[in-house]
Amino acid sequence: MLFKDVIGQDHIVGQLLQTIRENRISHAQLFFGGEGHGKLALAIAYAQFINCTDKYKFTTLDSCGVCKSCIKYNKLIHPDLHFIYPVAANKTIKEKPVSKMFIKQWREFLIGNNYYVSLSEWYEKIEIERKQAGINVHDCNEIIRTLNYTSYESEYKVMIIWMIEKLNYQAAPKLLKILEEPPDKTLFLLIAQQTDQIIPTILSRTQLVKIPKIEDKQLAEACATKLDMGNYDTQSILSLANGSFKEAVRMLQQSDQRKGQFEKFVTWMRLCWTPDIPKLMGFCDQIARESRENIKSFLLMGMSILRKCLVMNYTNDEVIVVRKEEEGFFSKFSPYIHNTNGHRFSEEFNNAIYHIERNANTGIVMLDLSLTVARLLKIKPENPAS
Repeated sequence: MLFKDVIGQDHIVGQLLQTIRENRISHAQLFFGGEGHGKLALAIAYAQFINCTDKYKFTTLDSCGVCKSCIKYNKLIHPDLHFIYPVAANKTIKEKPVSKMFIKQWREFLIGNNYYVSLSEWYEKIEIERKQAGINVHDCNEIIRTLNYTSYESEYKVMIIWMIEKLNYQAAPKLLKILEEPPDKTLFLLIAQQTDQIIPTILSRTQLVKIPKIEDKQLAEACATKLDMGNYDTQSILSLANGSFKEAVRMLQQSDQRKGQFEKFVTWMRLCWTPDIPKLMGFCDQIARESRENIKSFLLMGMSILRKCLVMNYTNDEVIVVRKEEEGFFSKFSPYIHNTNGHRFSEEFNNAIYHIERNANTGIVMLDLSLTVARLLKIKPENPAS
């Protein structure tokens, strides 16, 4: 992965290059930001540049791409490049799963998706959609064992830990110890979406690198060169993608699925408005059969819809971009999301996601949320928008 292959993020690339030029590479760095902003791609490009043997041969300030180190990095097979990521037992691996058991799938996963990936896609790749994966004690033992060896070929041994939020509390002390006293010339690159879910003692030991949204111009260029835009309205996609290349890909590749999710949300809101309790219970039972990641994705999409409804009530309609086929729903539903109940919707949806992540019964969580939504929809605004 070369810096030139990362979408946008020129400012961040400049900062990373400066740490190398000034010989102040922090041994533990946390790249955090939204899904699809390029955290993992940047981390791999950074590690590849550090270990490139001909990085100053050209004036482009990028890895050469052709030395022995770069060739191995491009295939993710460099002996001094190591990965840790959330795993769980599946049909093939039933006991004590660790990251290295899934390394073949991991390499295929990254390369096949141009290094822009999501957690739900990874779960699908290793067939654990209905399970909660994590970074466990066995993986932390593997980190310690691996990094205590001397490097094989490069100056730095690199350990990339993807989705550090998924680190188990029982495993944290082991990782904390090696973060505090790492072997010489060891580089930890931790990847996260939400810092508030990271164990505080781990967070405090890292240098934070915030990865912002991709700028619209750079995202548009990437969509034009990397994706088949077809007849889609590029500007509409950019507005809805909200600076995420992954979301732009998802909108193009899974337009039918998104349509189904939107229609499901519309059905849910109608049942809540009635409220038809037997049908609501049936709806919640049906949702509960899906994977936890799919349910979380559905609720996050719902939060996005509710947020748009709220904004539509207090700003010019042109500020919010919605699909043409969804305009009817937004115009009728948005008046029920207002200044009095808007924050409560956000709180309740976030609480539901929190409990689903912690293995609560999804059917009960969804029914509880549905009954709460039914009450919130009946609340009238204190100061109706003019």
